[in-house]
Amino acid sequence: MSPQLLKVANRAKQDPKARMYSLSRLVDQDALERAYRRIRKDAAVGVDGITKEQYEQSLEGNLQSLHEKLKAGRYRHQPIRRVHIPKGPGTTRPIGIACIEDKIVQGALTEVLEAIYEQDFSESSYGFRRGRSAHDALRALDRMALGEGIRWIVEADIQAYFDSLDRTKLCEILRERVADESFMRLVGKCLHVGVLDGEEFSMPDEGTVQGSVLTPPTQ
Repeated sequence: MSPQLLKVANRAKQDPKARMYSLSRLVDQDALERAYRRIRKDAAVGVDGITKEQYEQSLEGNLQSLHEKLKAGRYRHQPIRRVHIPKGPGTTRPIGIACIEDKIVQGALTEVLEAIYEQDFSESSYGFRRGRSAHDALRALDRMALGEGIRWIVEADIQAYFDSLDRTKLCEILRERVADESFMRLVGKCLHVGVLDGEEFSMPDEGTVQGSVLTPPTQ
């Protein structure tokens, strides 16, 4: 974590109701490069067809250009490419695949949001937290079952959660902690984005695409 992000994390931990200002400046070229490094080498390509390897051929220039677009307010999120993967008998799960540059921006935004909200999460929460996995959750559950005599385990799921998510409510919740409107505009650009499903293009007015860096797929 960079010194600037560490300051944000410390303030968030010390004051759970504090609103954070000047967050957009943390999405600098170094943050973009860190986000790029976290992307898998074999990550699926978006609508522009550019792979991570191809982007890396002019990495410094590409990241500098991206940072300049972000500072000038000229950045635009490209449409999401939707694919359908098998989920169960006769059902599929729609997954959205962003372009490499959009994955980088989402990763940099996620880094800032994690610095704030990681302080609020329960120690028993394992979903999509850096350094934690479903296997860690299973090991914790195993210890509780064997050591504490737990006899009941409840599994619950929210049907079509990503498809029905209220964007307005989500932004209201974020603004309880995020007071930087420039940062919120970047989040909005990642939320309000078109979807290309085969040859069909749509602009959903609710929900968010499942599978992006900002909205990871459910386990």
